[in-house]
Amino acid sequence: MENEKTNKVSFHMDIMSKKMIGTSESDESTDKNLARRIYELLAKSIENISTDWLKLFDEKMAEKEFQLAYEIFEKNRALLQMSINEDVLEKLKGMDVSKLDKLSRKDYLIHLVYYSSRLNKRENSEKIIEDILDEYKNDLEPLLIQNLFLEKANISSLKGNYNKASLIYKKILSSNDSDSGSIAWAYQGLSIISETEEDKINYAEKAADKHLEVGNKAEAVKNYLKISDIKSKYDSKAALDLIDKCISLYESNKLIDKELIASLKHKKAIYLHELGNSHVALTSIEEACEFRRGLIGNEIELHASLSLAEQISISCDMSDKASVFKTESENLSKIINDDNFLLRQEFNQIVSESHTISEQLMSKIIDSGDSSILLASLLYQSANTNLSNEEALGFLDEARIFVEKQSNNQILDIIYFAIAEKYSNEGMIEEAFLYYKKSLQNNNFYQPSAQNCAAMLFKNKRWKEAEDFIKERINFVGELPGTCFAYARALYENEKYCLALKYFKKSRSSVDNIENYISSCLENMKDEEIYNLEKENRLPEFSISATQFYDALEEFSISISSDSRMHFWDRDNESGKYKWTKNPEELSKQLLINFLNGKYRKDKIEILQETRAGVGFIDLYILLPGGLKIVVELKMCGNGYSSNYALSGESQIIHYQTNKSTKLGYLVVFDSRSRDFGKHFKKLQVISDHTIYSIAIDLRPEIVKNEI
Repeated sequence: MENEKTNKVSFHMDIMSKKMIGTSESDESTDKNLARRIYELLAKSIENISTDWLKLFDEKMAEKEFQLAYEIFEKNRALLQMSINEDVLEKLKGMDVSKLDKLSRKDYLIHLVYYSSRLNKRENSEKIIEDILDEYKNDLEPLLIQNLFLEKANISSLKGNYNKASLIYKKILSSNDSDSGSIAWAYQGLSIISETEEDKINYAEKAADKHLEVGNKAEAVKNYLKISDIKSKYDSKAALDLIDKCISLYESNKLIDKELIASLKHKKAIYLHELGNSHVALTSIEEACEFRRGLIGNEIELHASLSLAEQISISCDMSDKASVFKTESENLSKIINDDNFLLRQEFNQIVSESHTISEQLMSKIIDSGDSSILLASLLYQSANTNLSNEEALGFLDEARIFVEKQSNNQILDIIYFAIAEKYSNEGMIEEAFLYYKKSLQNNNFYQPSAQNCAAMLFKNKRWKEAEDFIKERINFVGELPGTCFAYARALYENEKYCLALKYFKKSRSSVDNIENYISSCLENMKDEEIYNLEKENRLPEFSISATQFYDALEEFSISISSDSRMHFWDRDNESGKYKWTKNPEELSKQLLINFLNGKYRKDKIEILQETRAGVGFIDLYILLPGGLKIVVELKMCGNGYSSNYALSGESQIIHYQTNKSTKLGYLVVFDSRSRDFGKHFKKLQVISDHTIYSIAIDLRPEIVKNEI
């Protein structure tokens, strides 16, 4: 009997994103093609499995057997996790819930809100939430009530009611019934509706920390990338560091994570290339390609990386390498069957040849419904350096007409913004102001128009218009710290010192020169005005982020290494060698506690020592200002303490985190190894959904110089 040939095909699916990635053990093209066919059939069968029961559900609904229909739903609703089908949602909305018993009705309505949120079709959920709260508020768990309020805030945000959304988000943050997950989403919501970059960063960082605390690394990464995108405009190192931090949060042995790591390396390559660092960018994009090769279900993404690798290779004068990437991408494109991919290819060809987008192609792009292609085409049309400002505006007007014919007003905000930018660049302030306002009238969500309009008015010292404009925005988005500072600054320039002071005090205390502005306001105010200041106008509450706490540990490390390392050692007069002092673990702990209390003050930070957690004790369990909960494990290493002993701190942290309902921890290693100092300790790692920062403190009693 001939040996049978086998080929193992594996798939990994992320339930939340619905992304499925596969791999095949065989590299032969026929086996790969078969694996792709299996992938397509599997993706289809998963969707069918999740909706097969709907036929019976529909029959009972048609017969008006609503309680029986609910029982079918209740039996199969777990399968809805595999579905993102809007038709399913519409069928579920057809239920006459008034015909269900009270408990079934509550359960059904709550799930309807959840499924609407999952599909991001939550516009009509507000009435359902109100019904749940009216009928069942006394029967609901406090945390579920907070989550329903969170969804109300999300709906308000979606509808453009930013002030209402901001108020609800802040109530969730101040509620004792909110858990860390709800708080994370509330911060994320505030970041989305914030208008200033400072506020976006502040809330996104708080959201990321809280997401890590509950083990939701995917959402933490989204927030870090948002911060990276903002900082990329003025702090390239910080932006790149954040991308690297995101890469560290994924595990390369998981199929889904391999694709996510590749997407981050792709993003990093784009940014490095834009900075002119093409050779480093080439390394990053080659790594992205390597991660993506051999996977099934990410062919479009691999094609994008190969195309970028070709472009970067050309900029590095590596024509042979560019040719290899081009050949690979062309071969890959032959097996991709996706309409929008083909449209992108057509658009890319136009761009590569520096041609103008034809009316026919623009119509195809609009009809595709792919807003990213449309945005790219608009930017391409208006940013063509060979065009005069008048010609560029002409193309933008042409695009506007196309969009209006399609009744797709959602993209008009971008077009108006692009027109405003053209006028602003030409110094035509009145015209720019008009189109920024048009953009916002069409879509109050479009924050680039709000930001750039305010920046333009500030730059041109048009303080009265700036004051009126920002006041309008506050009425819309609420009194967020960054917006308050901008408003205070405009008021200050307009010599409205009392009101300016009020809003400076609603800003963050960390803003540059804010104390000078406050002092100047006080100097220009009457004694009676100062006396009547509202008591509630205090500077915002102090908070510490996960990154800031790590920075504090680095500061502690430098202090110990430079000033206190010899406190850990006693010299043996006979041998002339050093040995650990008595109880170095306790000494290390007390030094850290004293440092943290000195840096943050005892009334600002709550440190609990050796708190019972399951079968062990936590070295330090810390509640940071702002609400972040963390575990800190201290370990000695070297001179009798093995590196394995220090590394065991990772497993201890995970044990303690599990018992303390936080998944964010810090391993502080007092490392005395002469030659292997710092070895085996990663600054940031994720084990399952537990995030651990590590730092090695140099405690070497004698530093051995490397031989030359």
